[in-house]
Amino acid sequence: MAYDSQIISLAEIVEKEETWTFNVPIYQRLYVWGSDQVKTLLDDLVNAYERDEDLFFLGGTLVVEQPSNHGRKFELIDGQQRFTTLWMLCHVWRGALEPFLTVKEGRQILPRLGFAIRPTVNRYLRSLVFIGHDEESEAARETSKMREAVATMEALFKRRSLPDGVSLDEHLAGLSRYVFEKVKLVFTVVPTETDLNKLFEVINNRGVQLQHHEILKARMLDALSDQERQAYAILWDSCADMGEFVERGLAANSPLSAKDVAQLCDAGAMVRDAEPLAKAVAVLKRLDATVQDQGSADALGLDEILISHEECGELDNTDEGERQEGTTWMRSIVGFPMFLQHALRIWLVREGRPDLPRILDRELLQLFETHFFYDGTDIEQAERCRSFIKLLWELRYLFDKHFIKWVDRGDEEIHMISPLSLSKSDGALSLSRGRESEKQQGFGLLQSMLYHSQEITTHYWITPLLNFIHADPQEAENYYEYLRHLDIHLLGSTIEGSLIERTRTFLDNPWSRYALNHQEELRKEHGVEFRHYWFYKLEFVLWYLYRNENAGWRDFRFTAKNSVEHISPQNPLKQDDNRVEKMLHRFGNLALVSRGLNSEYSNLPFNEKRQRFINNNKSTVDSLKMSVIYRHETWGDTFAQKHENAMISAFDKYAASLKSGGNAGCP
Repeated sequence: MAYDSQIISLAEIVEKEETWTFNVPIYQRLYVWGSDQVKTLLDDLVNAYERDEDLFFLGGTLVVEQPSNHGRKFELIDGQQRFTTLWMLCHVWRGALEPFLTVKEGRQILPRLGFAIRPTVNRYLRSLVFIGHDEESEAARETSKMREAVATMEALFKRRSLPDGVSLDEHLAGLSRYVFEKVKLVFTVVPTETDLNKLFEVINNRGVQLQHHEILKARMLDALSDQERQAYAILWDSCADMGEFVERGLAANSPLSAKDVAQLCDAGAMVRDAEPLAKAVAVLKRLDATVQDQGSADALGLDEILISHEECGELDNTDEGERQEGTTWMRSIVGFPMFLQHALRIWLVREGRPDLPRILDRELLQLFETHFFYDGTDIEQAERCRSFIKLLWELRYLFDKHFIKWVDRGDEEIHMISPLSLSKSDGALSLSRGRESEKQQGFGLLQSMLYHSQEITTHYWITPLLNFIHADPQEAENYYEYLRHLDIHLLGSTIEGSLIERTRTFLDNPWSRYALNHQEELRKEHGVEFRHYWFYKLEFVLWYLYRNENAGWRDFRFTAKNSVEHISPQNPLKQDDNRVEKMLHRFGNLALVSRGLNSEYSNLPFNEKRQRFINNNKSTVDSLKMSVIYRHETWGDTFAQKHENAMISAFDKYAASLKSGGNAGCP
């Protein structure tokens, strides 16, 4: 039997004459996708549906068929994480997807997906299918990532808006039909006699496909002369590794040593982003001089440029020995394809050209083809490529200098700005990355709020902030003040349009001002439908205003939360004297928590929730809003109303603190 590949949809699987079932073998790892991966897939699916794309290719699924008395049974040997995510999505969205959830075997209705010799996981899958509860499986370690994924799916339309004039039920009905019929898998059946050990070795060692940004790099460099390709390729390669600070990437990808890179900095100029290292022209000049000094002035061909350079230098990117041998202690909040699109948006506005219609990783080449490689002579194309790569370097340098990163602190990853500093020892200059200073804490925390509250596949807020920093270099405190302005007028005002349209407004006019709408929004009775942004933003507002008055608030950090919790429960299990009725679904009786905490608190009465919160928040505070609420020993409509009024007043006070004038009307 040969390998049998076909492109297939969920609808086509369901319609098979013989029922198809799928099993994850015991040698495969448990479900491990994190919320970021799930969010990315969800956003890609919804974006494809809303643009009415004909097809959505989800990727490959490799299976081996096993003997079965009922239909056809396949073991998933590659692509099971993606496949399991898709199956769980069928549970959450239901609608047209519901037939894919189950199969009928005799008189039994069973989940279409199972895990070999993992009874706890299978009980959890059955609880999803039949919308029941299995307390053991819902608390088990084996199902923790699955439960997190389901919670992320359920919270999707609490973090992203619906199209105008479309209800949630209508949108989900269309979405489920789209995923059922238009999402395609490359489904490959492996012959049963295949040596799976050898197959896994091939899978693990296979060459990674050329990524879209690498194809784009080749296209850009091809427009340049042989003499200049090497230097521009070094700039590109230094920017492309988002898992490393860019100054280290420059030393790793070029003839420049760490000392050479450090000599491009000046401590005084660094305060206002005026150091030569921040300017592509200065870096290119130093690269050209170094190449000539080493006798390497002979031009390299394009094929040679595309080969990764051996590491040529090393920078001290550690702080007090925090980086361990062989580990990575920093990762970016965005990938390189997304960063390229943010850079392209800024390049387009500088060129006076129309904006991108959207940011979407898998359309990287198409977006550049349409908006960058438009008609022009070879000379014009070459100049565009030079200008873009130079801009890319400068933006990436500023991004590493002023934007948060995920930083490994041993037992957890946290968002932090990692400031770049210049030091001198024994006459030699060196660059290092340090801890976030107290001055930078607010700037980093506000970015973290935006990261958690906005769509993870786009982060449109990055473009206007990065553009502002690059266009008008100044002290970092002013960047913080600008971000406070941008956030409140972009996301907390009456401004209309999609996020990409709204952020273009701030690219054209950074200090655009609109009437704020928090008073109106926070008086509504939205219950669990409240935009998560308002809860995240309130946490920042409370920290900004009152961090010096509350022990434990100064070191507050944002974490991912996706579930709206009723302080006074909707359906109490016990007699509760602290009931809320009129304010039940109002902002004053709500808080944003993790799915796990929501399940733990569930319908417990106020006094039990309060005690659990106090016990769990002795060293750190998970929610400032809940910290304020649980200072009360009792709860009711009156307290909930007072709390809501106090929180709205906090928003008012915060808005008034903006130097740009928070309560401004439309420009």
